[in-house]
Amino acid sequence: MNVFDLAEQNFLITFAAVLGIGLLQGAILGRGIRNRFPSLKRHAQIVSSSLLALFFINAILSVLKFADPIKFSISEFIIPTTTDEAFLLVLNLIGVNTGVGTVIATFISVTLIIFLRFADIHNIARYFIFILSSIVLIASLLGKFTDFVPTTFQIMLYAFYQLGITFGIFFITRRKESDVLSEIK
Repeated sequence: MNVFDLAEQNFLITFAAVLGIGLLQGAILGRGIRNRFPSLKRHAQIVSSSLLALFFINAILSVLKFADPIKFSISEFIIPTTTDEAFLLVLNLIGVNTGVGTVIATFISVTLIIFLRFADIHNIARYFIFILSSIVLIASLLGKFTDFVPTTFQIMLYAFYQLGITFGIFFITRRKESDVLSEIK
């Protein structure tokens, strides 16, 4: 019995654990954003709603991309002779050649990475987020460069993870500042 079979047999526990991990990661990121940008606390509703929209769009596009990865095989690999062929090869390798949805997902992901780079997150939490993000990246790369095709259960797990991150950030950043004059002191 492998890990995925065991997880599928205990699907409620698995979904709760994955959602909890996503919520924890989102809460860490939300807290880092609030600590780094304390002036956002005064506009908590607008900021949290904007972040919710950005992360929700990113989650949907990421799940769609995870569910149907575009495969890259060595048989398609040719040594480029022109700059156009080299550019096309690079686009195929990083997966940006798939249309408007991927471009939007890439833009949102890059924007969020740049935005979260400035977040005030402690080292242990950074390592936690880095390890989880690395695991997700490895799963995505397996989908692109191997015959791995995620099952419906694995896609649902990824969707719960993405929703956990989204709502974790939303729940933490939506809290209003209790004392409006605290920054003056």
